[in-house]
Amino acid sequence: MTMNSTEHQIAQLLRDGHSPDQLQMMIDLPAEQVMTHYENYLKQRKMQQLKASNQHHQAAYAMSLRP
Repeated sequence: MTMNSTEHQIAQLLRDGHSPDQLQMMIDLPAEQVMTHYENYLKQRKMQQLKASNQHHQAAYAMSLRP
C-alpha cells in the first residue's frame, strides 16, 4: 500500500503525538475526510505490525529447527 500526501501528513502528525481532534483542526479537509484517512492509516499500520509479527515468528520457528 502506498500513502498519498494527506495520509503521509496525518501519519507524521500522529507520530509527533497529535490527537485525531487536533488533526481535524490542522489539516484543511472536512472532518469526515480526515477521519477516513486516519482510519486508513490505522488499518495500514495494523497490517504492517501483523506482517512484522508473522515474519518474526517465522524466523524464530526457522531458527528452532536448526540442530
